[in-house]
Amino acid sequence: MKRAEKKQQGMWDILIPILLVIAVLPWIVRLAIYSCGYSQYDWYSTNDVLTDLYCYYKSYFLDVIGIFAGIILVFRLALYKEKTKNMKIYIPIGIYCVFVLLSTIFSVNTAASLQGNFESFESCLVLFAYSILSVYAYQIMEYERDYKIVWYAIIGISVFFLIVGGFQIFEHDLMDFSWVQRLLMDKEEFDIYAGEIEDAFTGNNVYLTLYNPNYAGIALNMLFAVIFIMCLTEKDKKKKIGYGILAAGVFVLIWFTYSRASLLAVIITVVLTVIFWRREGLAFGFAAGLILVIALIGVDASLDFKYLSRMIDKNNREPLESMVTDEKGIHICYEDENYLLYIENDSLVCTAESKETPLCVEEGEEMTLPMGEDTKAFFYGEKIYLYVAENTLTFIRENGTYYYETIHGKVTTMEPIERVDLHGLEYLGSARGYIWSRVLPLLKDYIFIGSGPDTFAEVFPQQDYAGKVVYSDRPDMVIEKGHNDYLTKWIQTGGISFICIVVFYFLFIKEGAGAYANKEKMHNRIGFGCYLACISYMFTGLFNDSTLQTSPLFWVFAGIALSSIIIEKEFSV
Repeated sequence: MKRAEKKQQGMWDILIPILLVIAVLPWIVRLAIYSCGYSQYDWYSTNDVLTDLYCYYKSYFLDVIGIFAGIILVFRLALYKEKTKNMKIYIPIGIYCVFVLLSTIFSVNTAASLQGNFESFESCLVLFAYSILSVYAYQIMEYERDYKIVWYAIIGISVFFLIVGGFQIFEHDLMDFSWVQRLLMDKEEFDIYAGEIEDAFTGNNVYLTLYNPNYAGIALNMLFAVIFIMCLTEKDKKKKIGYGILAAGVFVLIWFTYSRASLLAVIITVVLTVIFWRREGLAFGFAAGLILVIALIGVDASLDFKYLSRMIDKNNREPLESMVTDEKGIHICYEDENYLLYIENDSLVCTAESKETPLCVEEGEEMTLPMGEDTKAFFYGEKIYLYVAENTLTFIRENGTYYYETIHGKVTTMEPIERVDLHGLEYLGSARGYIWSRVLPLLKDYIFIGSGPDTFAEVFPQQDYAGKVVYSDRPDMVIEKGHNDYLTKWIQTGGISFICIVVFYFLFIKEGAGAYANKEKMHNRIGFGCYLACISYMFTGLFNDSTLQTSPLFWVFAGIALSSIIIEKEFSV
């Protein structure tokens, strides 16, 4: 038996799928050119060829990892039935996968659901891979050495992130160096795109190799949770100092993502640590953390409070509520007042419900609208140009009916948009409230089967040009995600799939609470760290979406945590 156990412990290579997700997947950055297929819609340009650096190849890499992990898992479950762990907790995930498949079959865009699309590339295959890798980690993680190897992978990717993030803090992004760009694209592509592919975030925002500072913050939070626990529980002084420095470094990177949700997630991690694990060593950790936070606030002060000024949303949005076009003209609702803009007898006329006398200007003359001095309009020929919310919108009269002409030159109507009235709070969460107010009415249409993986953009009311002018700063902005993982899942894979995910999360938290509550000693520190990491991910899901930059790590950590919980329960017996 001892020989067999030693042989099994020597087979670390079956951990490769897990290690690839933790330590290699974040490195995959490669230029891809693809067509999103949105040119068929009025709200998108006729040119739908796009570039992607961060998701396209990650998705295919994860598909391959998922396939190999699935094959290994099948053989393991068949050959080592006596070692198979109870799979009851994964029943909700199994049902979830069924509805992912059904949503793909009946998708509004089957090709997108099968292959992935538009800045996400979370196809049904990727969603299946998440589930497989979680079960794989749950079944494979068995010996102490397995957890140590995972820990080394966590240290490795954290150090890599510290290097990349450090350059970004000092505004020397490695992605801007030509020699790095040559590694990320073919020679022909480099000649065309080098220096022209700009990241969405500038300054000293940390986004690592994960495209978006919010995604970087979520990934760093999960790593921080594990490193933080390892630091607090480490007895060797040299290692404790090393882990402490690593945890501090990761926290600094989290700070410079300027993500509010990520900072709250760090606080949740610390609070849960206190609840689950009470020891004197925590006081030292909190004191060191407090000093670090004070130092970072000082740095933020030198940057005109770039971070802390974002903590409270300010409602500086234009009170433009809606715009509708029909045969009468352009109906504008602005600050609870209804206006009508139209052409009559070679004049531009604006009427308001509360005013008896309409405004009127001749062709070519500029009209200052009663909405405010910054809102103006004039017409020339059959076109009306309206300047509102720092955008110029073009309208055209054809055959006695008024239409909106997009910035791409497409002619379309502006129609009433179904929404939930948030009573002026749409601006909250960097205008996440606006997106949620438009998503909530859609939920009733996808109670059983969703629109399909990666099809959110195609069912969101993109024709809400007035709303996007106010809350996205431009009418052609494509809202590709719900900025709430739970709402996005409901839309794309259905309400039942959403319930399955929530049930799994609830069971996960419950199992961990039963195993770790009031523990004086953690028999598996890495597992406990992964457990806290997963809870922080669940919290950030309220404000962010599932992505290839964060979700693979979560699902692997969930499997590791559940495997660790079994160990904790065995020691408790």
